[in-house]
Amino acid sequence: MLRFSLYRVVVLLCVGIILYTAIRWFQILVGREPDSSRHFQHTCNMTEPYRHELERLFERVHRLLLQHGLTHFLCYGTLWGQIRLAKMLPWREKAEFCVLNEELMRHEEARFIRNFYANELQIHYLHAEGIYRVFANEPIARRAPPYVDLVVFQLDEAQGMYKRVGWKRRLLPPHCDWTPSLECFPVNLLQGTLPKRPLGRLFYTVPMGGIELQKYHYPDNWWKDVKVRNCNLH
Repeated sequence: MLRFSLYRVVVLLCVGIILYTAIRWFQILVGREPDSSRHFQHTCNMTEPYRHELERLFERVHRLLLQHGLTHFLCYGTLWGQIRLAKMLPWREKAEFCVLNEELMRHEEARFIRNFYANELQIHYLHAEGIYRVFANEPIARRAPPYVDLVVFQLDEAQGMYKRVGWKRRLLPPHCDWTPSLECFPVNLLQGTLPKRPLGRLFYTVPMGGIELQKYHYPDNWWKDVKVRNCNLH
């Protein structure tokens, strides 16, 4: 039988952390994390009913965040949809709001979550990613229902930047220039009265500068109008 002392357990834990950190550093140095959805090279495989259901879910989440008085703005693929079409991109299975950790901390989390359940929405927090994921509570007839991600950002006053939270990022250097996975953007994009832009039937808050936020979240291809196969964008 193997006998594990406290010393051996600590050594194994340290070795595991070192290996994980080395792998993450390799990913940072070689290139950005692999994420095909960040390059918008998808096939249109979402049906019209699916897209309508996603839009309705997005509206419900928006109204709940308004009730809580939480700043929330379009970002990632949902912001691309607003910029390019003024509606959801037809191949997306989810939508995103970005929210601020400082405001969330002023709310009791249990009450915040209960309000979603009271409105027939399921919500759970992905601790590694720093994301609240929201689903509709209706019976689901499909394998992959639409969902809304609330992507949490935290202010780093020393750098004058907002950056992603989540435990997997805490093992990496906290400086924005060294760690692309923090997905930082400058505070000035959220200063002043933020504009509202149409997305589907409603108007939603967007960051200052329109496409400026995408320059930080998609530094490799924000200027490209990627052609999508089998997809009618009109």
